[in-house]
Amino acid sequence: MQQIFNKRGAAKALGVSVETLDRYKKNGRLPFHQIGNRIVYTENDLTAFLESCAIPATVIPTLREKSAMAKAAAGGVA
Repeated sequence: MQQIFNKRGAAKALGVSVETLDRYKKNGRLPFHQIGNRIVYTENDLTAFLESCAIPATVIPTLREKSAMAKAAAGGVA
């Protein structure tokens, strides 16, 4: 069975405040489980949330490519 987190534990695992965690839950961004009156989060819930927040890395142009882009933008030959 995977680990289960309460609100404080989930907030700590994600590195956010409890208030931010509540906002993510309320907005439907963070999946959760309700057991009676308790709200809990599983490892899979937190992992799915983190994956939804992923921003792909961008390729940083080299100095030569930057120079060529600047020339092209100025109407010159690249």
